[in-house]
Amino acid sequence: MSRPPLPPATIIDVAAKAGVSKSTAARALARYGSVSAKTREAVQKAADELGYQPNALARSMITGRTKTIGVVIPDVGNHFFAVAMRGISTAAREAGYEVLLSSTEGDLALERRAVELLAGKRVDGIVVAPVSTEDTDHLERLEGQGIAVTLLDRPAPKVKAASFVSVDHVEASTLAVNHLIDLGHREIGIVTEALMPAGWKPDARQESKKLRPSAARLVGYVNALRGAGLRYRHEYVAWSAYAKASAYEATRRLVRDNPGLTAVYCTDSELSAGAFAALQDLKISCPKDMSLIGFDDQDWATLVRPRLTVVDQPSYQLGMAATEELLSTIGSAQDRRGDRTLSGRLIVRDSTARPPNTSDR
Repeated sequence: MSRPPLPPATIIDVAAKAGVSKSTAARALARYGSVSAKTREAVQKAADELGYQPNALARSMITGRTKTIGVVIPDVGNHFFAVAMRGISTAAREAGYEVLLSSTEGDLALERRAVELLAGKRVDGIVVAPVSTEDTDHLERLEGQGIAVTLLDRPAPKVKAASFVSVDHVEASTLAVNHLIDLGHREIGIVTEALMPAGWKPDARQESKKLRPSAARLVGYVNALRGAGLRYRHEYVAWSAYAKASAYEATRRLVRDNPGLTAVYCTDSELSAGAFAALQDLKISCPKDMSLIGFDDQDWATLVRPRLTVVDQPSYQLGMAATEELLSTIGSAQDRRGDRTLSGRLIVRDSTARPPNTSDR
């Protein structure tokens, strides 16, 4: 007959084996309070030999921290968020934190529920890419609950105490379009998720951190045109939903309605894939007849022919930075909002070239 398993070791067992009091053992393992290095080492050795696993709930009652953070993102399958999540997890793990993840599918009601559940679990902080820039009362309440917040990639101006981490979408988009302009292109179309009215007049002074990514990238496109003395033309702007099929149709309409175009800029990798397929089906040679540049670098961009020129955003580093900002805020007595902005990087490949009927100068 097999022997019943031994009960798990307790903090009392660890204290007895190390020859210290229960409170000293607890402080040594939680790494707070005044405990000598020699005592801390003895307690840790006793815990290891006994196979002691600390009680997270009890530890949180002592320290006031659960050593967990929540992450709320709209789509875990989205390449940007998947890579950023790796960065978040790495930074959290290195700091001794666990991560609880929730994907909201871009649904505000699901985001509210996820935030409430995480708050109920008493996470120390939440990294969130908000669905809405305005409907953020559920995020605003977190400050009163002592829960730190970092906004990832998407602004929420009403959440005053939150940190904000993002790539400079205006700057990165300007970089992409300037590349086309430097090649000699003057008739440049754009496929974008940003839905703007026909009379919309972009303000070049608008900052990336105050705009949703799609709108910021459209502003960057306009800034590049203006910087080169080129006119912004609404008919050169093709709206697309975040889907390859939608971008495919948007690109076909853009090229059909504007035969003078020599280049197309897509403000997202998903849109780039649809545009790439559209040009192929229309028998438009890229880059001989039409240059194509995208935003965000994914594996497929180097597998197609021609390989796609892109402006890449440092998704992994953004995730790391979001966690670092969050952890620096946790437990801070100051009303602190730290904004961190990273830069995009131009990767020139084969899908961009000088426009047709242009001789080298």
